[in-house]
Amino acid sequence: MPAYLVRITETRDLVGIFVADDEDDLEFVVDECTDAPGCEYVELPNGGVMWESPSKPVPLDAGDPEDDASPVEEFPWNGASLSERWWYITYGLEKVEWTPFDEDPPSPPRTEPRPRPLGSARVIQFRKRRGDE
Repeated sequence: MPAYLVRITETRDLVGIFVADDEDDLEFVVDECTDAPGCEYVELPNGGVMWESPSKPVPLDAGDPEDDASPVEEFPWNGASLSERWWYITYGLEKVEWTPFDEDPPSPPRTEPRPRPLGSARVIQFRKRRGDE
C-alpha cells in the first residue's frame, strides 16, 4: 500500500503523510481534514516516520474508554523524524512531480479589491490667516 505526501496546492502548506490503496482512497482520507480538490500529492518511495532515540512504549495510554474526561497520553511527535528519502522529498532536495487531485481546482474566493486613490496624493499645508488667532 503506497504512502503519499500531500500539500495544499496554492500555499504549499503540508497537509500530511497518508497511506491509501489508490488515489481515490487517498482523496477520501485527505478530505477528512481539508478540501482535497485544493491539494496535490506525490507518492513516496519506501521509507517512514521513525524515532531515533528512546520514545514511549506502545500501545500508548488511551485513558479510560468509559470516562471522556480521562487523560489520553500525548503522541510523541517531538522525537519523530523522517527516513532519508522522505526527508529529501519533504525538504525539496529530491525533484518530484506533484499531482493535483483536481486538474482544474476551484479558484480561491476573490477578495474585493481595495479602492484606489483618484489621483496622486498631494500634501497641502494650511496656514493660519491673520485674525483667526
